[in-house]
Amino acid sequence: MTKEWLVEVRHEEFAHRAEGRLLEAADRLEGDARDLGVHGDASKTQARAGELRVAALLVREEAEEVAREERRPAAEVAENPPLEAQA
Repeated sequence: MTKEWLVEVRHEEFAHRAEGRLLEAADRLEGDARDLGVHGDASKTQARAGELRVAALLVREEAEEVAREERRPAAEVAENPPLEAQA
């Protein structure tokens, strides 16, 4: 096992776990609203659940990007720093 592989696995595992928890929260939110018969707030509930689903996608994408950055050779990072470091 290489260090790069371990880093990638850790980030992927984190992303999968975070994504799963956010999706479970979105499903639970929608289910609770449905069970309570909250019709007036249904659109707000759906919007919040949608936001959680988007957050799940963003968490996964960010973890993948971090893994890619950590795999980049140090010399390449020095020549082309991430945008956060350029600010």
